[in-house]
Amino acid sequence: MSAVILIWLCIMCALGSAVFLLYSEDIVVTKNYFETSNFKAEFSELLYNVVESNVKLKSEENIKSSGEKEDIIKDKLERLYAIKSSISETVNFVYCIKNPDPSKTITNIAGQDAVALIKRQPTVVHITQVSSDINYFNYLIHGRNRDIHEILSGTTYEVYAAVIEPLKPGDAFYDGFMAYSKIKVFVPYAIAGLIISIILLIITSIYLLYVSGRKEKGGEVVLTYIDRIYTDVHSFLVLIAAGISIAAVREISPSRIEEIVFALIVFSIDIFIGLSYVLSMTRQIKNGQILKNTLIYKIFKGLKAIIKLCFNNKLFKAWTLLLLLGYGAANCILFGIFVLSFRAGFFGFLFSTFLLIAFNVAVVYFVAKSLLSLSQIMGAVKEISVGNIDYTLDSSKISVAFSSFAEDIQSIQGGLKEAVAEAVKGERMKTELITNVSHDLKTPLTSIINYVDLLKKEDLHNQKAKEYVGVLEEKSARLKKLIEDLVEASKASSGNLAVNTEKVDLHELIMQAGGEYDEKIKKAGLDIRINDDEKKTLICADGKYMWRIVENLLSNVVKYSMPNSRVYVNIARNDLNAILTIKNISAFPLDISPEQLTERFVRGDASRTTEGSGLGLSIAQSLANLQGGRFKVEIDGDLFKVTVEIPLWKES
Repeated sequence: MSAVILIWLCIMCALGSAVFLLYSEDIVVTKNYFETSNFKAEFSELLYNVVESNVKLKSEENIKSSGEKEDIIKDKLERLYAIKSSISETVNFVYCIKNPDPSKTITNIAGQDAVALIKRQPTVVHITQVSSDINYFNYLIHGRNRDIHEILSGTTYEVYAAVIEPLKPGDAFYDGFMAYSKIKVFVPYAIAGLIISIILLIITSIYLLYVSGRKEKGGEVVLTYIDRIYTDVHSFLVLIAAGISIAAVREISPSRIEEIVFALIVFSIDIFIGLSYVLSMTRQIKNGQILKNTLIYKIFKGLKAIIKLCFNNKLFKAWTLLLLLGYGAANCILFGIFVLSFRAGFFGFLFSTFLLIAFNVAVVYFVAKSLLSLSQIMGAVKEISVGNIDYTLDSSKISVAFSSFAEDIQSIQGGLKEAVAEAVKGERMKTELITNVSHDLKTPLTSIINYVDLLKKEDLHNQKAKEYVGVLEEKSARLKKLIEDLVEASKASSGNLAVNTEKVDLHELIMQAGGEYDEKIKKAGLDIRINDDEKKTLICADGKYMWRIVENLLSNVVKYSMPNSRVYVNIARNDLNAILTIKNISAFPLDISPEQLTERFVRGDASRTTEGSGLGLSIAQSLANLQGGRFKVEIDGDLFKVTVEIPLWKES
């Protein structure tokens, strides 16, 4: 409350200082009294009167003997008497109307050289019939200067005039000087008061705006009962109050104290109303409700809810039909008004035409916006259908007619995101579980392998014991390989492997792998045919991972191919990728889909009599994907075909 009172005091002080400075503007901007417009006007009027009475009117006898009409003579005589009366009241004004004939020189200075006395004054004016020599005193008003020249035209007079300093009491010059001196004393105080009031007003206003609506430092915005008024209604009421105040003080006279007091009271009330309004708007801005707390917004929101309800679900078709019927009926009515407007003249015709066009343009705009919203929704559905579940549908650009539809799509999108997130979370947990368990199994397995090695070195005389040690060695080695494959598969599928791409010759890699597997291939009775027309195919890959892919595929061929059959290895290329294709005939019926074969622990041998772990194809697929390639399995009867695509090496 103290800040509000301080703001009121600052405004009143600033207003009083500003009014005083504006009212005394002539005194504020001048250095001394003789530069003020009041002095100039008084001096110019006196000088003109002197010239008019002594050069133009001259005397009563001259006016009466002029031969003019009686009413003109009467007016001139009255003018002459008035001028002489005003000149006789001056104390500080001196003049000399000089003539080459000294006997015709006119002055109000007696006993000394009038021209010399006048020239010694700072305020001196010298005027002839053709020029104005205002060397020291540039105070003569331009209009009066011209009038004096007209009177002096055709004469030999020279006019000298000045104000004698120091001023003596007894005329308007002295009274004006005293008033000027008194007001001039208060000018610095008024300026200082204005500046200080404005500074305090700014500081206090900033403070009040900052703390407005806050209960304590850092607290929440606290609204008052005034903030419950709709913003637009509040603004309208403030404008009405301002209009009433202006009407109330319009006819006030500055000379009447009671009317000035009334004006100050009205202005004070306006200040408090304005402060209350500004602080209320500030609190609502801080609370983020200045637009929402308007009557127009509430009405619009209500209409939007009604329209949305009309277009929602089951009511959509019925309301669409009703709207079409309403559109047709409205057009019929407007067209009827348009036809009847021919009798109402040009303006009636123009108004009805505007109504008809405006209505149809508004309908077309609404329909076009609705169709655009529908196309945006269809685009969002298409993006979501291809797997882009993070696609953002901007609800603010959707028409009211399809807003409910858009909300349903967003709900589906949210559900998909949650489902995918849960699936990813489950897959991650499964991968982490496999990795952790595999690591935990390695320690006891290593001990088993070591103890088996120790048993082999012992001199065992029992043949059965030797066979048992051999089985233990075989099974522990297989278990070790399974754990290693499991850890590698887990890392590859989760993307926790660093890929260092380099230039790799795929043909050379295949030939090297074939050489290493030659003994196993011959033992399995297989005939491998390698076809590569280029003989050199450079790919952008990690050599270590590519070797593992080829090794897993050849191992798969050795384990599962029909004995005494052929295996075809083909290397080709397209514009972007190198294509490695391996085809073999399975020794077992492949009653399984290609997608299942790339899953973990799935083997083509349903009886699980082979040594495979069921992880080879899964590891190969994950490693191919990590290197930016593709891995595809195809089955045609007993024909098993694997295709691996890896990006070609591009020379920079």
